[in-house]
Amino acid sequence: MKSKIRSALLLISALTVGVTAMAQEKNSQGAAEIAKWKDGKKAAFLLMFDDGMPSHLKNVIPELKQRGFIGTFYINPGVKWYEKSKWEKDVVAAGMVFGNHTMTHAGAKDAAQADADIAQCNEYVLKLNPELKQPRLISFSRPGGVDWKVTPDEMKAIFAKYNIVPRPPSNGRFGGIHIKNADGLLKVVDLAVEKGGSESLFFHGVGGDWLSQSTEDFVKMLDRLDANRDNLWITDPISMHKYETERNGAQVKVIGSDEKGIRISLSCSADANLYDFPLTLITKVPAAWKKCKITQSGKTVTTDAVNGQVQYDALPGKDEILIQPEE
Repeated sequence: MKSKIRSALLLISALTVGVTAMAQEKNSQGAAEIAKWKDGKKAAFLLMFDDGMPSHLKNVIPELKQRGFIGTFYINPGVKWYEKSKWEKDVVAAGMVFGNHTMTHAGAKDAAQADADIAQCNEYVLKLNPELKQPRLISFSRPGGVDWKVTPDEMKAIFAKYNIVPRPPSNGRFGGIHIKNADGLLKVVDLAVEKGGSESLFFHGVGGDWLSQSTEDFVKMLDRLDANRDNLWITDPISMHKYETERNGAQVKVIGSDEKGIRISLSCSADANLYDFPLTLITKVPAAWKKCKITQSGKTVTTDAVNGQVQYDALPGKDEILIQPEE
């Protein structure tokens, strides 16, 4: 008798566990999170180049193009070494990103001079990519080696006036200045892969010009990046800034979920006129959904579900996101 009672209790317990597990699975369906970085990469990585030098045209951009990498070039269009036609044609066509390094690299005796020099360069940078929406954010780096008699508060006002974002600090990451050889460059790449977060490398000349890193060392660093591209989002400062700002101010909510589909809203506290970068979302879906259709604002993409999850990009503040199994 006791044996039968024990067996019955075990059966009831097993059924209860099974029902609870199914309920938990159903309740978790549609649970979504925002990936730390685009495409679920472990770390973001920035490559930045100052002064718009001839060695960038000769030694840097061809190597970046060969690997499909993005570099951000902080240009001074008013200086004598700036090869205007090549930057406006070849570099634009290569898909590189331009930053504001002032028009003349002459420094500033006061806020008025800084404003004028920055404004002129900003206007030039905006015209290089007329296909991009305006207004838009532009990355800025103050020119070095010259007087800059402008207070932090005055700079903040200039940044706000022209939709400028100061680039991340160099923190000992300048090739040719802080880092003298390939080993130093490779350590920065390895640190990004190991710890995640974000990392940067900065350069003046590469294989020539001033404060130069050798082309050989530079290529070794690019090859290390290439070997780790599955873990690294190699991007530009504005894209990283947008993603991070939107991610930190975003809210994801499940509006509805059933066997036919999952509806999700993605909102963000950042100004949508300037912060318009797609965020990468990861959403739990039923195990039977092997391929999913993701629809937002009338556009649909199809992607594979892996281990009961689907990863996709969505714009915050836009129409709701609909996830459906592909029939």
